[in-house]
Amino acid sequence: ELLDVLSFDSVRRRMSVIVKSATGEIYLFCKGADSSIFPHVIEGKVDQVRSRVERNAVEGLRTLCVAYKKLEPEEYEDVCKLLQAAKVALQDREKKLAEAYEQIEKDLILLGATAVEDRLQEKAADTIEALQKAGIKVWVLTGDKMETAAATCYACKLFRRSTQLLELTTKRIEEQSLHDVLFELRKTVLRCSGSLTRDSFSGLSTDMHDYGLIIDGAALSLIMKPREDGSSSGNYRELFLEICRNCSAVLCCRMAPLQKAQIVKLIKFSKEHPITLAIGDGANDVSMILEAHVGIGVIGKEGRQAARNSDYAIPKFKHLKKMLLVHGHFYYIRISELVQYFFYKNVCFIFPQFLYQFFCGFSQQTLYDTAYLTLYNISFTSLPILLYSLMEQHVGIEVLKRDPTLYRDIAKNALLRWRVFIYWTFLGVFDALVFFFGAYFMFENTTVTSNGQMFGNWTFGTLVFTVMVFTVTLKLALDTHYWTWINHFVIWGSLLFYVVFSLLWGGIIWPFLSYQRMYYVFIHMLSSGPAWLGIMLLVTVSLLPDVLKKVLCRQLWPTATEKTQARNKCLSVEQPTVFMLSQTTSGLSF
Repeated sequence: ELLDVLSFDSVRRRMSVIVKSATGEIYLFCKGADSSIFPHVIEGKVDQVRSRVERNAVEGLRTLCVAYKKLEPEEYEDVCKLLQAAKVALQDREKKLAEAYEQIEKDLILLGATAVEDRLQEKAADTIEALQKAGIKVWVLTGDKMETAAATCYACKLFRRSTQLLELTTKRIEEQSLHDVLFELRKTVLRCSGSLTRDSFSGLSTDMHDYGLIIDGAALSLIMKPREDGSSSGNYRELFLEICRNCSAVLCCRMAPLQKAQIVKLIKFSKEHPITLAIGDGANDVSMILEAHVGIGVIGKEGRQAARNSDYAIPKFKHLKKMLLVHGHFYYIRISELVQYFFYKNVCFIFPQFLYQFFCGFSQQTLYDTAYLTLYNISFTSLPILLYSLMEQHVGIEVLKRDPTLYRDIAKNALLRWRVFIYWTFLGVFDALVFFFGAYFMFENTTVTSNGQMFGNWTFGTLVFTVMVFTVTLKLALDTHYWTWINHFVIWGSLLFYVVFSLLWGGIIWPFLSYQRMYYVFIHMLSSGPAWLGIMLLVTVSLLPDVLKKVLCRQLWPTATEKTQARNKCLSVEQPTVFMLSQTTSGLSF
């Protein structure tokens, strides 16, 4: 018969139940980590169980120790009174419960230990290895014993045989002071690097020694603990982070759930401000998942608490590889182009109108017709970028899976930095200057039709607008790598829609309009040969800088992604040649 439950908490790291047997005897059974059970044991085969637990932990098994004690009826009454007083306390209830649990769970008799094989999921090692190659720093935060966690890290290739392990554990701190241990570890990891510094919170570094750090929960508590004078232990935290930056991987063992969240918070608010992602499968990972920028829950045998509190849920750990290295890669490329392109095309749209004010006496006269002003972002240029941001694949899915290092090209917000933003701004301003002044100087005081008529105000604005629509649409076409029939339809269809709309808008007298200023303007413009020549020339000049920049950068400073694109194009060009040769050798005629 179950009489009472002493619940598990992350400080005690154990749980107890009080039960009554059929004969009326009362027992307390306690289970927990070896570090939390052995100090409270006074009897039993302690040395034998301890050696067996350590051996099982080295083999990668998850261990628990079990102890008990018999409670006399008078003793049980005292326990009930103690628990009841703590439960009904109006102030510091949790603290009093913890003190009561601590007082009850003592003088135990060791029963033995359990060891459970916790197998790695399929392709877990391959996933972690791919993440490290992609430049993502992988930390393991676990409540397991250090030996168990280390064996698991070797199994999942977080640690390699060449990795030199550095320990920041309670045992070492007892031998030396925390201050001495931290400075010794810092000296060790910086000795091989010299003046170089490892890429902050990135993955492996080929030009530096491979270090792995192991830290336990008690050592972390000392690092995070405020000093006696009330000041924060900021120096220790910075030392700890500097050591971690120069390690290829970090293992945090014997971590309480709140300590996992502390680790994530410590990294998140460090001076580099990296983007953190936490992935877990159990209720003890919830605080860590909620603290990280992005939380991912694995749905499995541990329950669904992690998945319910996460941003994304996946059924297997191996799906993290495709989620980050493929879908994450595509999403970033698409969203960065979407943001920059929208800014660029609106600079092209507004800046000529701004320049026009200097030539119209600041009369607030618009350069474009009202219909063009309204439909530019709604109809003429919206669908191409929408389809781009949904479908673009600058590299194939299988290529991204096969070569995780391509993820480094977009690391650290590479495509949304100030330098890239300034380039797009410069391109928009340059194109706007070409649109406006190109049209202005080409047709100033010039008769352009066979009957001697000159371009008027609305014809000039329509010419600028036509060049602009064709330029910004073709600019997106130049940036598109993944062509489907949908892309062709929306890009060339948008240009065709603009021409058809302009012909209809200027070819009919609309009865519901009080003005007919655009009547016959577009047709009149297209009836001029110089206007056709001017449109083609201005579009070419506007696109030329971007084309030159793309060609020069690909030839002189190609990224890993651009090298892969070039290699894939070469393969796609060579394949038909091989096919033709094989068909020719078989005797077929063409």
